[in-house]
Amino acid sequence: MPDLPPYSQVRAETLEVLQQVADLVPDPKEISKTAEFKPYPCDDDLALGNQPGEFYTGQWKVFVSEDFDVEAFVLGMPSVLGEGWTEAALGLPLSFAQTRLVRESPQVTITVEESLPGDRKAVELLAISRCGVPEPTN
Repeated sequence: MPDLPPYSQVRAETLEVLQQVADLVPDPKEISKTAEFKPYPCDDDLALGNQPGEFYTGQWKVFVSEDFDVEAFVLGMPSVLGEGWTEAALGLPLSFAQTRLVRESPQVTITVEESLPGDRKAVELLAISRCGVPEPTN
């Protein structure tokens, strides 16, 4: 297996990014963390990958007050996160605000988007790690 960091490290890096973005949302807010998934293999067909290892996916919702401008927050993320982050357009027309950013080192992708109508007003966060070495299970 190539020189990959341990899965626990890539998970921690990704959780740190999720927390960093959630911390940018002003109070009052409520953070809801989706239960963690089993790690995905980096060579999974759905991930369009061909590398060894596993990657972590974290999904959080940050519920905000009704007067919070979610669209402005989401669209402002590239300038807020700043250096080291590159905007990666999804290439699909959407009916809601979304920004997708990639950090090269250590690599993490985060999508920040406006929660769909019908739910409480929220900013949704989806972060995906780089590949890491699976760790032994007991």
